[in-house]
Amino acid sequence: MRGPIDYIIVGFEGNQFDGSIVKAIADAEATGAIALVAMKAITKDADGNVAALEVTGNDYPDTGIVTQDDLDEVADLLENNTTAGLLVVEQLWAKPLKKALIDANGVLVAEGRIHPEAALELDKENE
Repeated sequence: MRGPIDYIIVGFEGNQFDGSIVKAIADAEATGAIALVAMKAITKDADGNVAALEVTGNDYPDTGIVTQDDLDEVADLLENNTTAGLLVVEQLWAKPLKKALIDANGVLVAEGRIHPEAALELDKENE
């Protein structure tokens, strides 16, 4: 049984990426909150040339879950002189909850996500 799998794409103007995010990912993995399924970097230089870097190895095997079409779509979103990180993570913290719901014959009716920024806006409206 797997936990929910999410993806995020984060852009960095000027192709400035210092690697601090990799440490945060490793910390989240170490606590058992997530499992990294895939991690890619897509960069577009000042002339619009695109390159993709696949992060693989013993710790990050290539699962094949991210296709070339996915990378092309990300590249289309990028401005020149920008890098994007594409992360696919499994939410391990949710596995016990998922099992409990299944064991109780629960059925998923809907799902979604409210980002923290949107929640802040809702809080301001209710003041």
